[in-house]
Amino acid sequence: MIEFLSTHLDTIIAFLSGGGLLTVITARATKRQAEAHAMKAVQEVYQETIKDLRTDKDKMREDNAEMREMVDKLEIRVREISIEVGKLKRYKCTVVGCAARRKD
Repeated sequence: MIEFLSTHLDTIIAFLSGGGLLTVITARATKRQAEAHAMKAVQEVYQETIKDLRTDKDKMREDNAEMREMVDKLEIRVREISIEVGKLKRYKCTVVGCAARRKD
């Protein structure tokens, strides 16, 4: 009961002091206006969040494309190195200029 009185004290005082029905209607209109304003603020926060998420998603797509390109380059380099290692395995010694380095 105390919470109700503290929440609606202005309305009760205005009603008792002679404002009557007009005060109640004004209070309800003010309450609706405040609720609409609060809802608008919440909607703006949601819109900003959506915008931020879209920006982050686009950035992640760019980063993924860059990483894919790097991985592709590394895969090519690994293949090249594997070929070179395969060629070197034919020698007894892999040091260039070594006397033991010869093909079997």
